[in-house]
Amino acid sequence: MELCDEVVIEPVRDRVGYRACERLQQEVWGFADVAVIPDHLIHMVTSAGGLLLGAFDGIGPGREMIGFTLSVVGLLAGTTLRHHSLMAAVRPDWQDRSIGYRLKCAQRERVLAQGIRIITWTFDPLESRNAHFNLNKLGGVVTEYLPNYFGELRDVRNRGIDTDRLLCQWHLDSPRAKGHLAGERPPALALGDLETINRTQRTATGLRAPAGFRPDLRAPNLLFEIPSDLQTVRRADLDLARTWRLEARRALGAYLDEGYLVTSLFRQGDRSFLVLEKASLAQVLERP
Repeated sequence: MELCDEVVIEPVRDRVGYRACERLQQEVWGFADVAVIPDHLIHMVTSAGGLLLGAFDGIGPGREMIGFTLSVVGLLAGTTLRHHSLMAAVRPDWQDRSIGYRLKCAQRERVLAQGIRIITWTFDPLESRNAHFNLNKLGGVVTEYLPNYFGELRDVRNRGIDTDRLLCQWHLDSPRAKGHLAGERPPALALGDLETINRTQRTATGLRAPAGFRPDLRAPNLLFEIPSDLQTVRRADLDLARTWRLEARRALGAYLDEGYLVTSLFRQGDRSFLVLEKASLAQVLERP
């Protein structure tokens, strides 16, 4: 059990906790019942070696679950044992208080204790906050682009747009992961230092829109601009969000197929860029 600032993070192994996880899924994503992972399936996951970690607002009766991570045991590339994180969520009124970071750190410790050294998960390539958290803070590395991975999702954050995802690998005891968790960061970038794969332009409403990309760049480090806030784009102009999705699919999919990895998120002013590196996964993991 981890206790930090009155927030308790611990494994959940009872049906009361499983039901609390159901409710939190609905609160965070706006899931209809059909999309919620139900308590009996969560029980099966944890019984088979998976892990549900809950974050609670204190100790004792009356406490509430304010966040969770849920992962299953599986294979990476058919041979390497891993945990695959299905979901991670923090209740809206507890966000931006490092609860998600604490949950991932606790998940890392528990998975390493099982003798497993990799956790994988997927995230939306256009969500800059997720990219910053997964790549810059945790030290994950994106290895693959997965077009429309989940098919149609009906929650409020994903409704109406294809569910393309990036596959993120977190190598738990690598120099990269340890360095990032210790707060080490690579040297700061400047926008003019690297070539940018895609071009963007401002619309009449002030949002940035894709304006084409170059498929022929071969520099060892490249940038790909993404929306600074995808959910703002979705609410204001769903067609524009769909255009961003197709542009990212074509461009990022092509460069990842060419052997690039996505290793960080770079921000300048109100603009956000994924950083791509032409390097082997082993090379990237050996750098703090």
